[in-house]
Amino acid sequence: MSSYADRFAAAVQVLIADGPVKQRLADAYSQHLADLTEADLPPGMRRDFAELQTAISRAAPAGYATPVRASVQKMSPREASGHAATILKLYVELMGGLERAEPLKVVAPPRKAPRYLSGR
Repeated sequence: MSSYADRFAAAVQVLIADGPVKQRLADAYSQHLADLTEADLPPGMRRDFAELQTAISRAAPAGYATPVRASVQKMSPREASGHAATILKLYVELMGGLERAEPLKVVAPPRKAPRYLSGR
């Protein structure tokens, strides 16, 4: 498994833990995904990740809050859940790309068993 897949797996573990969705989202992103860039991911995942990055860091920090914490606190629980679902979706896509086996080989259909083996 790639280190990026490991990081998304760790983020998903944080997302499925106990606690408010906003806190889990901020922790998952801050601890495991914040330093990733679009270029780190396969082309098909870049747009969703860029949108996640934009949404999760758009608010200016206030006091001791980070941009991520400030942005997540301004989200509705539904919006935070949607971004958490995006992280899960990206993880699933990343795992699908890593675990693909080589294409299936076409094989000939089985031959009919000889009479002496089939008992007829």
